[in-house]
Amino acid sequence: MSSLALMRWLEGSPERYDRGMRALTFGRVDRLHAAVAVAAVRTPGDAVLEIGCGTGSVTTLLLARGARVTAFDQAPEMLEQARARFAPNDPVEWIERTASEIDALPRAAFQSVVLSLCLSDMSSSERAFVLREAALRLVPGGRLVAADEVRACGLPQRMLQRLWRIPQVALAWLLVGAVSSPIPDLASELEASGLVVRERDQWLLGTLALAVAERPE
Repeated sequence: MSSLALMRWLEGSPERYDRGMRALTFGRVDRLHAAVAVAAVRTPGDAVLEIGCGTGSVTTLLLARGARVTAFDQAPEMLEQARARFAPNDPVEWIERTASEIDALPRAAFQSVVLSLCLSDMSSSERAFVLREAALRLVPGGRLVAADEVRACGLPQRMLQRLWRIPQVALAWLLVGAVSSPIPDLASELEASGLVVRERDQWLLGTLALAVAERPE
């Protein structure tokens, strides 16, 4: 999978962005988004906090399952494009905010928190802060759903991952001056934030992962 920083170059158009994500994940991103929405919304009316909503692809699926969504992203262009996909009366609140500003939101206010393809853009200390604060935004028994690029397990898979990332990382650096890094152990980072991991799934030779964790009752 490409460095996710490369996707910032595609932010000028939601259609181009979504096509780019499909290409860079060999079509797996649609399956990933669907799995995120299914895991995040257990009951119609659930309040869901979506961190890094991008162009609203996951937001669409969350609303289709009956969620009430608070979606935020740090890029005003992305939020503008996301808003354009929805009707004014849809149950979604749009907020321009960085992930590190999550502590401004009320605690124990959401049944689910979603982080899709944004954690790998953060440093390890930023991820620790965001995940810890996200856990506090959950009601007891609420779940955090995280999907992202992770470090492959096993030497052959890691070597292959490094090889296919070389041109993509180089291009990302030239275009945006930044690159993302695969998360070494997503499950461990979720558990370190006080959550209990309940489900895991992986794609693309173990380089793209979905983890579902719950806040203890």
